[in-house]
Amino acid sequence: MSGRLVVRELRSAEEFIETTHVSKAAWGFAERSVSPASDLVAATHAGGLTAAAFEGKKMLGFVHGIPRTNRSEPCQHSHLLAVRPDAQGRGLGVKLKLFQRAWCLERGIRLVTWTYDPFLLKNAKLNIERLRATVRSLLPDFYGHMGGIYAGLPTDRFEVDWRLDDPLVERAARGGGPPPDGYSDVPVATRPGTIPLSPRVLLPFLADAPRVYRTDPKRSLAARRKFRRLAMALFAVGYEVTDVTARDGEPAYVLDRTGDKVFE
Repeated sequence: MSGRLVVRELRSAEEFIETTHVSKAAWGFAERSVSPASDLVAATHAGGLTAAAFEGKKMLGFVHGIPRTNRSEPCQHSHLLAVRPDAQGRGLGVKLKLFQRAWCLERGIRLVTWTYDPFLLKNAKLNIERLRATVRSLLPDFYGHMGGIYAGLPTDRFEVDWRLDDPLVERAARGGGPPPDGYSDVPVATRPGTIPLSPRVLLPFLADAPRVYRTDPKRSLAARRKFRRLAMALFAVGYEVTDVTARDGEPAYVLDRTGDKVFE
C-alpha cells in the first residue's frame, strides 16, 4: 500500500459499497449478515456519519453512526466500526473514533453510544481504556442469532456511553494515557447474590475471544451466561464500567459504584 493516510467522509456510491467488503473481511460474516451499502447511504443522507480511513485509494476501515432520538439530548449511535485485518494494529480504530468525536462536536452532539461484545479484549481496551467511555448496561442477546464468530452464542452486548466533553475523554483525545493501574486490592465479583460491599469491584471475563468461540463453544456459552448474570446484577445496584485490567492472568473490567442505589 502507498499514499498518505486520510480519514474523511465517504463521497461516492462506490465507496459506500466498499464498506461491505471491509465488514466481511473484518468480521468473517456472510453477505446476508453485513449492513448493505444502501442502508448506510440512507442513514448518512438523514443526518448520520459514514467516514473511512484511506491509504491512497484503498479503504482500510470505516465508522458509521446514526442519529439517536431516545436520549434526553442530541446523540449519535455508532452502529459500525470495522478495520481490515491487514491494517489492524495501526491505531485506525482510534483515528476513526476521534474523527467521529470531532464531527459530532462540530454539530453540537456531545454524547455517542454504541454496543460491543464485552468478551473482545481488543474492543474493551479501545472503548474503555483508550477512549475513556463508560458502560452502564448489558443488552441480552441484542441482535438475536448471527453467523460468523457468533454462531451458536447469544449476542449479549455492552452499551457504551462516550461523553465527548468529559475531562477524561478530552484528555484521552489529546493522547493522554490512562491513570496508573491500582487495582491489586480490589475485590472480585464472582456471584450475583454476593456482590462485594465495595465502591469498586472487578468483573473477570473470558480470555482469548473470539478464538475460544470456535475452539470451545460449550465453555464460551457457560462463561457468557455467568457474565450476563453478574454484569446485570452489578449494573442494577449502580456500578458502571470505567476501566480494563487483568487479575490472575485473565482480563477483568473495573467497575465503580455511582449514584444512590443501595445494596439489598
